[in-house]
Amino acid sequence: MSLSTILQQRSTLGIFSKTTDSAFVEAAGLAGLDFIILDQEHGPVSLENLHHHVRAARLTNMAPIIRVRGVDAHAIGAALDTGAAGVQIPNVNTVEQAKAAVSAARFYPLGQRGVCRFVRAADFGKQDKSAYFLSSNKAVVILQVEGIEGVRNLDAILDVPGFDVLFVGPYDLSQSVGRPGEIDAPEVVSLIKEIARKAKEKKVLLGAFCDTTENLTLLSDEGFAFLAYSVDINIFAKAVECLLMRLRK
Repeated sequence: MSLSTILQQRSTLGIFSKTTDSAFVEAAGLAGLDFIILDQEHGPVSLENLHHHVRAARLTNMAPIIRVRGVDAHAIGAALDTGAAGVQIPNVNTVEQAKAAVSAARFYPLGQRGVCRFVRAADFGKQDKSAYFLSSNKAVVILQVEGIEGVRNLDAILDVPGFDVLFVGPYDLSQSVGRPGEIDAPEVVSLIKEIARKAKEKKVLLGAFCDTTENLTLLSDEGFAFLAYSVDINIFAKAVECLLMRLRK
């Protein structure tokens, strides 16, 4: 079952990944996560790494999503060429950026994604062309709104056709209101609730990052269906810390 289908039925849980080791990706999938966000914006992963990561995720039932560095048509197309289940575009602040991101992620007639069928997503040319273009247009497209400008333009962004999830970045949101890192600050929580209310009114699915169980509960209660909890390397580090604390008692 595809991630887009699952999202229509229930909430999903995943993590961000900043590792260059595909074994971490495969292990995350074997653990039972719904998705993993392979991070190019704040991570060291290369395009070559991404191909290996996507392959590792596809060995499990976990959907690989690639977060590119920004609204860049070439980067968006290259990410989807890997065979990823979807692409996430950060720092979407205007309706023009939202339209450009969707256009870069969809083939005609839904967009103007660059065409090459000799890529991993098309089984290196083995797939039927028509079937490939049709299935590719079902990839999950996630737009990230994480600043005051994006919130101001939210109504127009929500009306852009062709994307699947509106993703809230609480840390960048906290910086945009002058409270960097304070994701529990009243101003930040208020903005998150405002975004959630507007998205739900227009029946747009919501996603967000969180790194505490308290924030996970808050977002779940607000109707967020695409929840990314923390980062693989940090989760590993905390697990080791916990192990050491137990052994040293």
